Amino acid sequence: MTKRLSEQESYFSMSEFLESYYWASKDDDLGSLLGSVTLWSDDGELFDQAIAEDWHAFFSDVSNENHTVFESFQAVKQFVNEYLPDIAETTPVSGSLTYNIRIICEMTESQRNQEPVWQNWVAAVNWITNPNVVPVNESPFLKTGQSLPNPKEKGFRQNQFPIAKVLPAPRPEIPMGPSLEKVDLTQSYYAFVKFLQHYYQVSDDSELGNFLQQNRAISENNEEYRYWKGKFLRCSGNKKLLDILKAFLMVRDYFEIEFPDNALHTHPVRKLSCNLWKAAYLPHSQRIQTEVWQNWLTAVHQVME
Repeated sequence: MTKRLSEQESYFSMSEFLESYYWASKDDDLGSLLGSVTLWSDDGELFDQAIAEDWHAFFSDVSNENHTVFESFQAVKQFVNEYLPDIAETTPVSGSLTYNIRIICEMTESQRNQEPVWQNWVAAVNWITNPNVVPVNESPFLKTGQSLPNPKEKGFRQNQFPIAKVLPAPRPEIPMGPSLEKVDLTQSYYAFVKFLQHYYQVSDDSELGNFLQQNRAISENNEEYRYWKGKFLRCSGNKKLLDILKAFLMVRDYFEIEFPDNALHTHPVRKLSCNLWKAAYLPHSQRIQTEVWQNWLTAVHQVME
């Protein structure tokens, strides 16, 4: 019989899954996130209601019914896309965990069964759904009548889900290409706008339309432009010109932060975010064949004419 998880069981499984990697690594980003994920009030509600509302959106987006183990993992993917984006600024363990979760969601069942991250997820689900384990307000979970152990102790956390035995495999380096055309700050931002305009025109997507209406102009009053400018200067080493591949990767990073692939965003935006992420990790000879790269190149040439 296929195991089915309620929304709460899926959430608690995710909490223990993430926490097992924190105790194995003391990763800062995981620690910060878990402070919100595991903090409960006396009435059994999460203190951070935004986390609770987001999880409900992610869970329901996958299915309104109780989930299979894999369906719950797909909800976890949406959660880490929101809170642990795969960008350079995310700490190594957190970024690698997000990368591995995404890759596993693309695998066949036989492939993912070989993956340590998937195996740890299944173990967390089995632990949460064990009838001998009950929730307490402190979250994590303990058997009835038992107290929290000393979190400073190393190794197996008595009465709690075990520390992850294997950390996520490091995410790969993004392949770079040969020396390409270069753009200045103004050209790069207008190329970004042109790129988004193309997807707005073919989808009539409200989220892209609202963004373009508010942020297409170059102005120091435009917060999104100021962010882009700061990123451009960091990526270029404070130089005036930037390789168009690095500018493309800026677009990818922007989507990771502002438009991640999850239920808080529209389907056209989610699809574009996912395709940008996939293209970033391809060898450049394959990347240039993708639709997102071709559309980026068209946008660049339009602003350089």
